[in-house]
Amino acid sequence: MSTIFGGIHCIAWFFTFPTYQEQVLWHISAVAIILVPWLSMLLFFLNDILDKALIRSMFILIPPPLYITGRLILLILMFTTLRNLPPDTYQAVSWTSLVPHL
Repeated sequence: MSTIFGGIHCIAWFFTFPTYQEQVLWHISAVAIILVPWLSMLLFFLNDILDKALIRSMFILIPPPLYITGRLILLILMFTTLRNLPPDTYQAVSWTSLVPHL
């Protein structure tokens, strides 16, 4: 599910962002949200093959902070991007002209 969630955020890959740094942060966070669950599964399966204590510590220490950081960055960027909206956003819609019977 988290891979699908990250994939949805990749829809904004070619959107315009206020700054280049925000665009790069968005890209890195979306890719991190996609790849971290796969990294967790890989570490889980490597648990049987390699040294269990090392893999167990990597499984606990690496993926959760990466995923949480990616989600927080996306959440912050969603709100900070609202400061630079296109001018058409502020136009009032005449809803009565869209309803045929009025």
